[in-house]
Amino acid sequence: MPPSQEPRPSLGDQPAPAQQPRSPIQAIDRTVSLLTEIAAAGPAGVPLKILADRVGLHASTGRTLLSALAIHGLVGQIDETRRYVLGPRFFELNRTYELQYDLGIVAAPVLRDLWERTDETVHLSTLREGRRVDLSVLVSRQLLNVNPSNMRSPSDPTGALRRTAAGKALLSGATTGELQALLNLPAGEMQRLAAELDGVRRSGYATNFEEEAAGVCGVAAPVRDGAGRVVAAICVGYPAVRRTPAHETLLVDAATAAASKLSTVLGHSATPVRGDSW
Repeated sequence: MPPSQEPRPSLGDQPAPAQQPRSPIQAIDRTVSLLTEIAAAGPAGVPLKILADRVGLHASTGRTLLSALAIHGLVGQIDETRRYVLGPRFFELNRTYELQYDLGIVAAPVLRDLWERTDETVHLSTLREGRRVDLSVLVSRQLLNVNPSNMRSPSDPTGALRRTAAGKALLSGATTGELQALLNLPAGEMQRLAAELDGVRRSGYATNFEEEAAGVCGVAAPVRDGAGRVVAAICVGYPAVRRTPAHETLLVDAATAAASKLSTVLGHSATPVRGDSW
């Protein structure tokens, strides 16, 4: 048959990609290689024999690893052909991964609603490499306002996290070991911080009353993803001169409701502590 008339191989019969880098753990390397081959095969899937041959495994070893991956939803099989394809867990993980980088876009409608409701400065913050980063900032339209972009740079010491409402909300998702590794505090200070963060977890929000800067107050609530992890904080910052019990209650309810709304978008289903009527 002339070359131009030769049948094209299916996706499952494509040549193997370049060799993957190797780690000290062989089982991990084999698993990654299997997943890479399955991903390359696309929706048509790939049979066990071809998959095992490409990765250099006995069929029985490949079947054992694939069965374990299937338990966790990382791979599946097409019923009619028994070819392997990526499982639904990958799509969930990919969605979480994308949200880490597009969270500001996803949160935009929620932040806008909060900004209009409170008429104060609203910002969305996250932790990156142990430091707080503001992903989005909507500065209050009022003449006297708080602008976090003018108050700090991303290179501020990690210790400043415990003096801001957003920082406390972000830290509320950390374990004691993670807090100690991040902040490296003396035992007494760590105990006081742990007690304060326990309060944040119980109430669903954190506050800052001129702890970081004179004349600046804030209320923040943690944002959680589908696994319940704190991935961000929604904060409302306002001048101390506008602090009254009524205004503070309004901001707490609005911030916690906004955080709950964004958490729901990210797949979290827990009932909010405050502000659930919004």
